[in-house]
Amino acid sequence: MDKAAVEQASVFMFADIGREIALADSTERVLGRVGLRLAKIPKGGGNFMAALALLSYTEYAGRLKNNDFSDGNSRKNFDSFFSDLGAGYRQLLAQLNVYRIFRCGLAHEFYVKKDCIIAMRSNSVLNAGLGHDGQRYFFVVEKYQQDFTIAFRSLCASLA
Repeated sequence: MDKAAVEQASVFMFADIGREIALADSTERVLGRVGLRLAKIPKGGGNFMAALALLSYTEYAGRLKNNDFSDGNSRKNFDSFFSDLGAGYRQLLAQLNVYRIFRCGLAHEFYVKKDCIIAMRSNSVLNAGLGHDGQRYFFVVEKYQQDFTIAFRSLCASLA
């Protein structure tokens, strides 16, 4: 995949996730709720859709990183880029099969394979956008997107 195609894909990726976060934010304001109602748009953003997209983007980024677009290496490519998201993510990879629990769960069952909360934003300071808090699994779209963006931009800068 050439650099122009990767850049175009990144425009779509970041716009799509940003739009879902903005939709969720608009629900928090009276004017936003009125505007959504007038436009006949349901309240909130697509938290499940955004989480699935981000996990799919993670696999795609791993394919770019490894220059591996063959079938059968999905988990390897996912794990490879997932570890680039930061120390909290690397630690999680050592503890669980993130690809199976989160990515495959959302892609194939439209739900994480364990008890999980998927939120657009979080008030707490997290060291990763997904994980386990001792009671249940969580996915926070905004945090994951922030970490993904940093790692993806670094990857794009390194591509020839």
